Amino acid sequence: MRDHLIDDTHLTRTAQVFARCREVVAGGESSYARLSNTRPIVMAGGDGPRFTDVDGNSYIDWCLGYGPMIFGHRPRPIVEAIARQITEHGMMYTFPHELDYEVGRKIVQSVPGVDQVRFANSGAEATQAAIRLARAFTGKDKVLKWEGGYHGFLDCHALSFEPSGPEWAPQTTRFLGGIPRLQEELIVTGTFNDLEGTERLVRRHRDELAAVISEPVLASSGVIPPEPGFLEGLRRICDENDVLLIFDEVITGFRLALGGAQERYGVLADITTWAKAVGGGTPGAAAFGARKELMDLETDNVVFHGGTYNASPMVLAGMNAALDIFLDPAADVHAHLERIADAMVEGMRGIFAEHGVPACVQQAGPMWQVFFGLEGPVTRVRQSAENDAAFYQRFQRECQARGVYFHNGWHERWFASTAHTQAEVDQSLAVIDEAARVVSRRPAGPSASH
Repeated sequence: MRDHLIDDTHLTRTAQVFARCREVVAGGESSYARLSNTRPIVMAGGDGPRFTDVDGNSYIDWCLGYGPMIFGHRPRPIVEAIARQITEHGMMYTFPHELDYEVGRKIVQSVPGVDQVRFANSGAEATQAAIRLARAFTGKDKVLKWEGGYHGFLDCHALSFEPSGPEWAPQTTRFLGGIPRLQEELIVTGTFNDLEGTERLVRRHRDELAAVISEPVLASSGVIPPEPGFLEGLRRICDENDVLLIFDEVITGFRLALGGAQERYGVLADITTWAKAVGGGTPGAAAFGARKELMDLETDNVVFHGGTYNASPMVLAGMNAALDIFLDPAADVHAHLERIADAMVEGMRGIFAEHGVPACVQQAGPMWQVFFGLEGPVTRVRQSAENDAAFYQRFQRECQARGVYFHNGWHERWFASTAHTQAEVDQSLAVIDEAARVVSRRPAGPSASH
């Protein structure tokens, strides 16, 4: 345990730098969720499983940049590959280069059912391209997504859905500012793990429905794994109704297995998207792919896909190095990730039970989430939304004050990396034990440590 809590007296420079950021950056940062309901962190740097803020406070990191740093901060092979590309060859071409082939080959080699790929600059762009490809191939416009599902911030799928009516019925759409209400006409909303309701929805809209887009593990509302038979049933339903199946593997790809969730669960998609782990922390690492019949529409420019920075050699150098690590049997990547995650999940379950804290710690391979106030398995978004979010936030703040960081949103996830060792597990569990003790004995309200 650390000898002091990271409170305001240990965050003076953080407050100063963040105040300066707010002068020129709207909100002080460039995303919607990084600092939601939590104390600002201004980073100075990261190394392995830890990062340090500008006041010199060190944190064990279980957020890992929302998942990309699957090998930890500053993994040497990836950093060296990017630096070598920049210094010896350049950072920007806009023409094909050998890394196009190398990275494409390794993705196709790794993911079952994928013949060809295209590169993008983010998970949001990759899923946008996948939806556009599905619409072009089928000649239909509507897309079915899950309530609580998130596929990037672009208009066609960055929609926030409020539950209403029977689970199988189309849901009411709550639009955030700037998203045209006309998008509502193109989106059908279903419920993850509700196979019967999904089949009714798909049949009802089959003549207009281009695709179902799904995270194979619903990871935008905590961690909700597919129930046995759900993905298999979803594949059957799509096939029977001439609807394409898109797997958004931005989070699960190369994390749950070398071939992602498709390898782990044995169900293949028509179109797949990747980002985050595929680049091992390389910014801009993203791609989408499918069988050749579909990708021929990209080859022939039947569907529009472009981007100045697509397939940047600097980015592909990082992706290439990351894929080499994944493909190296000696690296033992996925076995190590699972060992770390299993140890954390088992330890957390024991701690919460010891302190009498009702909690469901739900896991899918090397990622997990805890839902406070819920004791049974969470299989639906509506269940996860009933968790004790206030308790979760107080718990997160106590852990952060003790040098263990994970995102304070209950809809996010904890991630293991290959840089985590048993030492980080032991230190984190000691902090979690102390935080659970403190929060479980304190009435609801602002954390006394802050």
